[in-house]
Amino acid sequence: MRSLIDPVWLLLIVLATSTFVRFQPAKTARLIKTASRVALVALIFLSTGVATKTFDRILATKSAPSTYWSPEFIFVLGGGYEVGGEPAQDFLGTESIRRVNAAAKIWRKYPAAKVVFSGGQPGTEGDRPSTRHGELAASWAKNLGLADARIVIEPLSQNTRQHPIEALKLAGIDENSEIAIVTSDFHLRRSLGEFKKHFTNVASFGTGDSTGGLSWLDFVPLATHLDENAYRIKEFAGIGVSKLRN
Repeated sequence: MRSLIDPVWLLLIVLATSTFVRFQPAKTARLIKTASRVALVALIFLSTGVATKTFDRILATKSAPSTYWSPEFIFVLGGGYEVGGEPAQDFLGTESIRRVNAAAKIWRKYPAAKVVFSGGQPGTEGDRPSTRHGELAASWAKNLGLADARIVIEPLSQNTRQHPIEALKLAGIDENSEIAIVTSDFHLRRSLGEFKKHFTNVASFGTGDSTGGLSWLDFVPLATHLDENAYRIKEFAGIGVSKLRN
């Protein structure tokens, strides 16, 4: 179902309908034509970096820890990986790499903390063990200097809502534990909200990938921008579902 929360398919359906289907009466045809123009403008906008930065500004959130705060656990929320032809060819996705990089930097500041790589990857159950994402993330983190003894893999959570639920099942963690969560900037608002439902002492850290200013390329429609904005559209949908659950 998560794949259906994507801006592209719906806009393309509207455009294709107006192009290949004739409507009667004329009033209906004008309505469809207007809808197709709106869809085209929306598709162009979603293919720009301007849209990305607009969405990031809306989704931005800050959770600065106090001076004396020191996390017992640093949770790195899974950002996905690509399944190769064989396990040795599996590799982390861009968002996962950004999150592990950020977590390794935070751990160097708080080396007593345990680093939990949280989450499996839905849809890979028949091909890979549930721990595969955590293993890839841990391997990357160790290359960045993270001590093997500080690594914990939590492979059972499948989405943002489940991360804190599964976290509470880990040894040494309770609702009063000092928790740091590391995730993509656009994902901070929702993940922090979910963790605060279960933990009283949570700080969040982003990957810092949305801090740059505008450049001329941000005004050019590109497939890379559209891909990034698809993540953000899904994030808005996730926030909406979380609010409905509450």
